[in-house]
Amino acid sequence: MPIEFRPASDFTEQHGLFVALVGGTNSGKSFSALRLARGIAGPGGKIAAVDTEGGRLLHLKEHFDFDLLRMDPPHRPERYAEAARVAEDRGYAALLIDSFASEWRGVGGVLDWMDSELDAMVERQRANADSKGWNFDESRTRNSNKAAASIRPKMAHKLMVNSFLDRRIPIIFSIRGEMTFDPDTKKEKFKAQCGSGFLFEVTVSFRLASDRKGIIDLSDPTSYKMEGVHQEIFRHGAQLSEEHGAALVRWARGESVGGPDLSALAVEAEQAVDQGTAAYEAFWLRLPKEQKRALLPDHEDRKRRAAMASMPPVSNDDGFPADRPATREG
Repeated sequence: MPIEFRPASDFTEQHGLFVALVGGTNSGKSFSALRLARGIAGPGGKIAAVDTEGGRLLHLKEHFDFDLLRMDPPHRPERYAEAARVAEDRGYAALLIDSFASEWRGVGGVLDWMDSELDAMVERQRANADSKGWNFDESRTRNSNKAAASIRPKMAHKLMVNSFLDRRIPIIFSIRGEMTFDPDTKKEKFKAQCGSGFLFEVTVSFRLASDRKGIIDLSDPTSYKMEGVHQEIFRHGAQLSEEHGAALVRWARGESVGGPDLSALAVEAEQAVDQGTAAYEAFWLRLPKEQKRALLPDHEDRKRRAAMASMPPVSNDDGFPADRPATREG
């Protein structure tokens, strides 16, 4: 095939769209990721979901329509690449991987694979030393073989990332995060449980707040990727919703973004909803009449969601159907 360059304006199809959403336990990752997926897929688009945590996404099947692949160990990188390829080939409008942290730190994932490679190297060298009557220093052998033990797993991870970037299906990566010790600053820091640099390989990445489910937290911009027009779509303190996904698709198609209504008043209203009925009623009562009129179209919906937010949680996972159950597509 001859090499041919064409004007960029000739390309109107949607280009690659990859979102990494990071959050700790009970930050609402799964529910928020499915809302984002629905916004990307559109009202009638089919969503594929890879569940790496024993089917926990099934807790949300009453609120979202999606097709599930339950991925059990080993969490080898090539299995994730293959799942994305199959989802694209079968015409899904969006793919969610929840939790993508399993590829890095799960059973049979990259870190576990590196440990297995190192154990095998140590045992081979131990057997060789025994056969020749040599002294064997296991600690020294482990330290000297760590780099070699990482070669195959890290190469597989790199090939997986490259395969993702070749896909045209939008992919949402829901990633666990936790507080870890940072040797550089000598302080604890919230860190995504994924490969180093992965958050900057995607189109956009951000964190969810630890104390308010589904709320975008951009307080640490150096750790995540949020550039240019994406800053107009994802605002600090906003509730992640289907509207964010729809705006992201418009950007990917080269259309006007026209992001969601993220006014300070609407954000404050959503924050009150997350805290339950008492908090929302208190918020509503203190508003002047003109602000009440501005929020009135969504007032009944917010009251309903606030009531649900006041209910005891069903389970200690990242789904939070109490906050804003999306309409089930059928």
